[in-house]
Amino acid sequence: MNKDVSLIFVNYKTKYLTINAIHSVIEKTQGINFEIFVVDNNSQDGSIEAIEKEFPNIDIIKSPVNAGFGAANNLAIKQAKGKYIFCLNTDTLLINNAIKIMYDYMEKEENNNVAVCGAALYNFEGKACICGGNLPSIYDILWKFGLRTLLKKQYKKYCIGLTADNYNNYENIGYVTGADIFFRKSVLDEVGLFDEKFFMYFEETDLCKRIRDKGYDIKLVKDAKIIHLEGQSNKNTLQKKEISKRSEFYYFRKHHPNQIWLVKILYVILYFIDWIILKNNDSRHLLKEVIIL
Repeated sequence: MNKDVSLIFVNYKTKYLTINAIHSVIEKTQGINFEIFVVDNNSQDGSIEAIEKEFPNIDIIKSPVNAGFGAANNLAIKQAKGKYIFCLNTDTLLINNAIKIMYDYMEKEENNNVAVCGAALYNFEGKACICGGNLPSIYDILWKFGLRTLLKKQYKKYCIGLTADNYNNYENIGYVTGADIFFRKSVLDEVGLFDEKFFMYFEETDLCKRIRDKGYDIKLVKDAKIIHLEGQSNKNTLQKKEISKRSEFYYFRKHHPNQIWLVKILYVILYFIDWIILKNNDSRHLLKEVIIL
């Protein structure tokens, strides 16, 4: 039986977050026919048993390895029966009937060219979080990371990123964050799924770029509201930075191969300044990582 929306959670040792997120979806979602997939990335921590006990009717896909975010989502997308695919992080909680709101938005005739949308994200205190932004560029590196190095704490005021507070409803954007990304399935059939060479981070950016390159639009739906408990599913900050940097370099090699040496030079300079002047030991470690990438 076909569904309106196929919802996908990727679980890796986040069983309680996953259970709470699923409860949130079930409690808040009305007016559409949906299915839920949980892909477990070989957690080996009792996640599968706990989720199966709590939700015996949910489809659980057991990956034999932890192949990363994109690869796990791909496993479920290949089995999904939904007209739309909604990839949702386990560290999220729906505030309202967000899935139905996004579904209705995509179903409007005037939005036929919108291939991807995302909800407005908020932290637990109700402050708007970044939920999308521009596609990566040299300018993006100079602006975000250069200002962070030079202005330290004040850089957040200038950070490139879209939130519910600064997004224009009609604005076409570069990407939607992978925390809550709502795809038109027919477009995924045309463009392809997540590139599994990205273990984590930038996989949604890569897929959104490929979709944008086909001439489709990407939007945010401010009326759909979701809490994002940022970082709860991966609290190792340095490890996150390392993985993110590898993914970012792969993204540039894939889409902007002529710029990769400039990207490397910029990061070497920025991390060196951050390490020597601001005494940031993480930047010393990341400097070594960038040199060998």
